[in-house]
Amino acid sequence: MKLAQISALSAAIFMATSAQANAFLDDSSLNLELRNFSETKTGDDGTTKSSNTQWAQGVRLDFTSGYFENIVGLDLSGYYSLKLSASNIDPFVGNPGLLRVDSEGDSHSYGKTAYAIKFNLADMGVAKYGRMFLDMPLVNNSDSRVLPGLSEGFYADVAFSGLSAHTAWVKKGNGRTESGFTDYEAYGDSQAVKTLGGSYDFGNGLVLSADYASQSDYAKKYLTEASFSTEVDGIKAGVAGQYGHASLTGDSEPATGDKSQYAYGLKVTAGVGQADFGVAYTKVEDTDIGDYNSGWSGGDDDTGYFGYNAIQISDFRSNGQKAWGFTAGYDFKGIVDGLSLKGIYVVGDNKYEDEKEYNLDVNYAIPQVEGLTARLRYAKNTVEAKGEDDVVKTDTRVILKYNVAVF
Repeated sequence: MKLAQISALSAAIFMATSAQANAFLDDSSLNLELRNFSETKTGDDGTTKSSNTQWAQGVRLDFTSGYFENIVGLDLSGYYSLKLSASNIDPFVGNPGLLRVDSEGDSHSYGKTAYAIKFNLADMGVAKYGRMFLDMPLVNNSDSRVLPGLSEGFYADVAFSGLSAHTAWVKKGNGRTESGFTDYEAYGDSQAVKTLGGSYDFGNGLVLSADYASQSDYAKKYLTEASFSTEVDGIKAGVAGQYGHASLTGDSEPATGDKSQYAYGLKVTAGVGQADFGVAYTKVEDTDIGDYNSGWSGGDDDTGYFGYNAIQISDFRSNGQKAWGFTAGYDFKGIVDGLSLKGIYVVGDNKYEDEKEYNLDVNYAIPQVEGLTARLRYAKNTVEAKGEDDVVKTDTRVILKYNVAVF
């Protein structure tokens, strides 16, 4: 009788465990992306002319599990950028960012991995620890080339009834063209970057958000934003404003002079039918600190600038710079399904130089093959420094992506 009871208990435990294991697997997904990328950057300062080209094939696998016992799961990723061709990379123009470049200017294939253990926060969010891609306003990784940058540390987010919040404690960073991770550090000491932020959607088109981030002996930063969007008789309209503030702290704080700097932006957008338009104004405070600092110390940091006029080549965040940006786009649905076109022109100035940049972005989601897209991005930037020759840079990118859900 006792043996039968033990056998029944063992069977029940096995069935319960199997059910949880099935939930872990049934809610899992594996995505494959093939990203073929060619980029050419040129530069001309009136004395030196240079051109750098890289062509790479990226292979990206992302596995996301379900939750065992609805509590714990795993995320695993593997990435590789295969060199197809490349010129010798001239530092004057810089690395296009598709391949790893050594001290001799030679490009090389490279790869990286990401992994994280994750915990379900009552179906309202997730907490993770490991190596992962982060995308928060003041701490983020770049995914604008073949492989993404990554961060190592802790991350969590929650969302409930219009309110969302996120936090992170990041101790190491990995640049988009590197395999290894390096410590975030300031003045020789490892110092993690910590951030906390959130937003509230009022449900009527109004969204308010605020973020804070700090690194003990380097800087603390704030960013706030308010946006409102609506649609009347098929016409979409939106307005947004943002304010950022960065202060030097600890050992990086100067004994005299400016210790902080602000930047702000305003933008208005409109959509009529399949056409979209936008106007943006941004300004960086004129201080003796220099250009507005959006990144952090150490960690191969890829954190990008948040400004509305940050585009392909320039962020338009130089010291004291004011900039106007104009955007126009069109979706050719019904004429050439899957095709869209966007143009941007930004003009800015500070007391030392004038700057302008043109961007052209053509996207085509090929309807005959699900998951296949082609994209052309072209940018030309000109800096006209007072009393000096113009510096002209171009950046041309051709990108083919194929995404497939393996399961």
